[in-house]
Amino acid sequence: VSTQSTGMLTPKFSITQDEKFVIVTLHVPHVKISESEMFIEGSEFKFYLKPYYLRLNFNNEVIENGQEHAQYDVNSGDIIVNIPKRTPGEQFTDLGMISKLLAPNHTCKPKIEVVGSDTSGAEPFLSVPEDFTWEWDQEYPVDDPSNSIHVAYGFCDRYNNFYEPFLNEYPDLLDLKSPDQTPYSHRKSLLEINLLESFDMEHYLSDFMDMNEFVGDVIHYQPRYKSNPTSFTCVEDEQQLLCTLPYNQVHLEKKQMKRTLIGLVDILFSFVFDHLTNCGEVSVESGWNICKLSSQLSWLYSPTSLRESLLLSFSRALTFPLYRHFDFCIRVLEDLKFIVSQGRPLILKCLLGVYDIFRKHEFYYLHNNTFIKDYCLWIQSTDERSIRKLMDALNNLSLISKSDLPFP
Repeated sequence: VSTQSTGMLTPKFSITQDEKFVIVTLHVPHVKISESEMFIEGSEFKFYLKPYYLRLNFNNEVIENGQEHAQYDVNSGDIIVNIPKRTPGEQFTDLGMISKLLAPNHTCKPKIEVVGSDTSGAEPFLSVPEDFTWEWDQEYPVDDPSNSIHVAYGFCDRYNNFYEPFLNEYPDLLDLKSPDQTPYSHRKSLLEINLLESFDMEHYLSDFMDMNEFVGDVIHYQPRYKSNPTSFTCVEDEQQLLCTLPYNQVHLEKKQMKRTLIGLVDILFSFVFDHLTNCGEVSVESGWNICKLSSQLSWLYSPTSLRESLLLSFSRALTFPLYRHFDFCIRVLEDLKFIVSQGRPLILKCLLGVYDIFRKHEFYYLHNNTFIKDYCLWIQSTDERSIRKLMDALNNLSLISKSDLPFP
């Protein structure tokens, strides 16, 4: 359970549904169940039983009509609450988006919004516009020598003056050694120089000419998210992790939405690469793999298009990990597309996987503060249509070949 500022505890819970009810199972052991109180109105459900308190805000409406009922199992400590749907047969959405469900109900608007330049009062954008080109016009700030350099990074460039104090103690945290002094316009050139200097042709050719048993195994490994549909659902530890994430409001402009979706591809590629490399397990190198392959997490550089994002991911995957094989990169891209095709629940599960790997690391946990936490919150509220458009864009990209990469 997680402790709230009020001193109350959020109980462990899970949510399912049938045609007539939303079914909430709460784990509240060692309590006097006769003292419990419940409230059902509009899209909101509240449960109180000292020391537990739970408030859920659904996307759809529920109703108190006399059919609501609850059952308590003394042995398991679980209370199962059946909450009537206002419209029987209606399919409730986002029941796995725990942070969104726990957020306060402010006129039922999502906490993470995409706002456009139109201030006429129209609803904020939550999906990619029809004319979305998967390119964003990168506007480099003009350095003013009379002022100190303002450098931003992280999710939607929301952070600055964060990393540099940690680099003396943790020099391997970033490849970019002066993050708070390096203008965005310089990061890509530094990244590219480092990439070319680090590429080892002999290592690459050795893996290419001799596909050893390990490389063959990982290329043909079938992860659980493909073989087991139930793996899309967040397990108890992941649900509790979502309960601990502060659900802060984030406003995204149209250009920021594009950048966020492209950045998502960068992070997912790194996660999938590590996941397949370790056949679904987490290794001591997992944090390093994910950070090293991601341009955002290593150089604080956000690719400007889907194709650039994938080219950088391929290039870094053929330069830094122990095993470097082009066919393996193609396999990673195929799995990335599969994950995106399954929508937000599986994407969220992958992001939580990254978050969990980082939070257990000596210093990579810092990336959770600037990138991964906000991605976990954003994916729960963004429109599913945006993810479908991202999937279409990935499918429409021309195939990446070895000749597209920057190596000789």
